[in-house]
Amino acid sequence: MIKTEKTLVEVLEVLRGRGYVEDFNLLEVRDSYIKNGEKVDMSDIVIDKIYRFSGQNDVDDEAILYAMRNTKDGAKGVFVNGYGIYSDDDADAIIDQITIHEDDSDDWTL
Repeated sequence: MIKTEKTLVEVLEVLRGRGYVEDFNLLEVRDSYIKNGEKVDMSDIVIDKIYRFSGQNDVDDEAILYAMRNTKDGAKGVFVNGYGIYSDDDADAIIDQITIHEDDSDDWTL
């Protein structure tokens, strides 16, 4: 997990430039994520990077951002959740199903 002083919006822009354009928070909205009429198998999703954001003046601003991709079709996207006591239980349940293949040695926001 990378802790960064950059804002969530700044990191989202960097990730968009790297092709992470899908909204994987839709996984949380539905029981399954449908793309092009097909149900996405959660075992095909992997997390490439995790970024933690801490609120400088307000703990309500704490968040965690997951950069993830679908290994089956190559789609890349992001998933955002609160952090700590502010995390969403449904979002946590989704993330718990996803394999992490993160390499912290390469911070994409530098």
